[in-house]
Amino acid sequence: MTASMAFYADTRTTVRLSQYGTDRAPILALDGADHSLTLSAFDTLPMAAHLAFARDLAAACADYVKALEVYAATVADNGQESIEGP
Repeated sequence: MTASMAFYADTRTTVRLSQYGTDRAPILALDGADHSLTLSAFDTLPMAAHLAFARDLAAACADYVKALEVYAATVADNGQESIEGP
């Protein structure tokens, strides 16, 4: 099965992590007004595969932030509103 989804974050979008210690796998959730996405590990794959995916996801997210910062600086340079981070 193949699925495709576009997830456009807005001011109502939340990101949260539910942690359960050693009792069960954590759950990462992105929730929007009319959509949500959850990520978690399950028993049908080796934990090493889940960890590799999580590390790849973290690296891609870090790259996304860098690319968005470059874009945001360009938008600010063009006289549009800029959003500053921490």
